[in-house]
Amino acid sequence: MRLPLALGLAAALALPACGAGQETAPAGSTASPEREAALPNVARVVCESGRAPTVETPTVKPQRDGVHIDFVNETGKELGFSIEDPSEGGLGAGAPPGTSTQIVDLHPGAVTIACYDHGTEDGSEVPRSPLEIVNQDGVWISTRLTCSSDTAFSQTVDYIQGARGEADPLEAARKALEHYTQPEDVVEPAGYPDTDVRIYRLVRAGDVLATVSLWDDGAGGWLQDTLTGCGELEG
Repeated sequence: MRLPLALGLAAALALPACGAGQETAPAGSTASPEREAALPNVARVVCESGRAPTVETPTVKPQRDGVHIDFVNETGKELGFSIEDPSEGGLGAGAPPGTSTQIVDLHPGAVTIACYDHGTEDGSEVPRSPLEIVNQDGVWISTRLTCSSDTAFSQTVDYIQGARGEADPLEAARKALEHYTQPEDVVEPAGYPDTDVRIYRLVRAGDVLATVSLWDDGAGGWLQDTLTGCGELEG
């Protein structure tokens, strides 16, 4: 099961939070020089109600469609889990008895995980354990805008039933961004390459000024969903 991260301003469908910094190449790795061995590509989290979960793989690398997490629930009853990212928000879902796998659209960095009993506990107040996501294979490309979130804008497109999009997602992204694009700009893929929702970014002179998410129209085409950009593009 794939779950997107629930965000604030750029919440819809895992769009980026905005922050300073230039990341135009595959970025996000927090690996130290000492950490050269291949990291596991599936995190393993053992859930216990009332206690912080045991994260058996404290550092994990994502796969092409996101971060894979095996939740091991040996309590014999349904539990919930929540994942919190300090910069982008959080997500939650159920962890049934036994082992279940979740695929989450989390960017590289540090998050915390909690497991809790739906009937007696609040997922926001239970003990948490850390998990570090390291972009060791470079599969994730930054979606973070160069500008401050205070100056960013976001817009979402609604469609009539049966609307059809472009067969080429890159062409769909270029059309969505054409109002803001200058001749020297580059429109390129971002985020994870194999997610259900595709993300592209507009790069100008090394700065990421906008991103657009696309969704599959169900007939082989791609339609614009949400576009987020720096305020200077509207000037």
